Amino acid sequence: MVKKILFVLFFVWVCSANAQCWKSVSVSIYTTLAIKQDGTLWAWGGNSNGELGDGTTINRSTPTQIGTATDWKMISAGESHSLAIKNNGTLWAWGYNDYGQVGDGTNVDKIVPTQIGTATDWKFISATYWSNMAIKNNGTLWAWGKNDDYGQLGDGTHINRNAPVQIGTATDWLKVSAGPIHTMAMKTNGTLWAWGTNTYGLFGNNSIVSSFTPIQVGTATDWENVLIGSYHSVALKTDGTIWGTGTNYDGRLGDGTTNDRIVFGQIGADNDWVEIGIGGVSTIAIKTTGTLWACGSNYNGLIGDGTTIERHVLTQIGTDINWKFASTGEYHSVGLKTNDSLFSWGDNSAGIILGTGTTDPFSLVPVNITCETLEIVGQDKDSFSIYPNPTASVLNIQFSELTIIQNISVMEISGKKVLEQIGDFDQINVQDLAKGFYIVSVITNGKTINQKFIKQ
Repeated sequence: MVKKILFVLFFVWVCSANAQCWKSVSVSIYTTLAIKQDGTLWAWGGNSNGELGDGTTINRSTPTQIGTATDWKMISAGESHSLAIKNNGTLWAWGYNDYGQVGDGTNVDKIVPTQIGTATDWKFISATYWSNMAIKNNGTLWAWGKNDDYGQLGDGTHINRNAPVQIGTATDWLKVSAGPIHTMAMKTNGTLWAWGTNTYGLFGNNSIVSSFTPIQVGTATDWENVLIGSYHSVALKTDGTIWGTGTNYDGRLGDGTTNDRIVFGQIGADNDWVEIGIGGVSTIAIKTTGTLWACGSNYNGLIGDGTTIERHVLTQIGTDINWKFASTGEYHSVGLKTNDSLFSWGDNSAGIILGTGTTDPFSLVPVNITCETLEIVGQDKDSFSIYPNPTASVLNIQFSELTIIQNISVMEISGKKVLEQIGDFDQINVQDLAKGFYIVSVITNGKTINQKFIKQ
């Protein structure tokens, strides 16, 4: 009986620890990108255009590691392409490229991360349907991709760009959010700016007149952050209030109505908001208390409150008080907690969107996505074994066929790398590690295989 209780406690501890390794996450229509604490890049969901970056066009229902690099810093998922920045400030992109949104000077799709230019001073990125915005360390603003219909790049033209072009000459840009038909950004002085198409009052400047170069929205200098969805915009002020403008037929502005707006209006009366997130048809936010709230469309549980009821005011999701980041796509949502655990909820069409590996068509509440995956691209895990397990000193690696090992890493259950060995070795000495549970990660032929082991 005691052994059974200890096993249950161990199982619960491992499941909890396995969940706590995620650093950041970005969500799009059918795809999700995430970075772990060890700097590795992971992706799942639809992959018809290579937007996951794993070298295939195969959909993935669980997190799949992208390459072997451990220096990824920032990610942004577009509709069918992806952007990322590494720790060294280099810019990378992959996926669908018909409009030049990959930014490598071509219009050819890329199914693995491809470096954009040679600059090493990229600081901030935002990807949307078929275009991108980025900011460099010197505060300059850059754009590329689709621009012919809506002028959302802000360069004053309707010309698509297949490589980054500078927008204006200002050097005080701080944050930018790219949308399918318009763009909004903040400067270091707290002012808010917009450009692109303003048909739905997306700029929030009490007008529906478009502009194809950046124009200031109002005169306020207390904007903290701004994000845009398909046809609405949401912004956070330094006083902790949230404001919204644009389309509102499903309550995505959270003002208790379904009336569209052409000028920014406060969402509710609370002033204790610290984070905002936005999707195509919904808005999500986090309070200083760590509670999570959302409003708008609730198709297949997009909001995550256990129902499919459309919400016209920000509605609390569960009772947890440790949320630190949340965002929504067109059909599903993701969130990170302060313990670095990752959750997703909403639509799960074809069993690929949520990353949980299940075939459930949707989830009405947040579901944990564990850190560990044993389903690795291009390698039969049954051909791989480790022994002895448990071990007190040496861990042996064995394949059923002749295989050249490139790298062996050992990680804590949290995902933190504690040991690494480069070269074609079939064992690794772990005697100096503390007793406990670990993951051994073996790279062979560019593929990665993980297995758990116990250090005695």
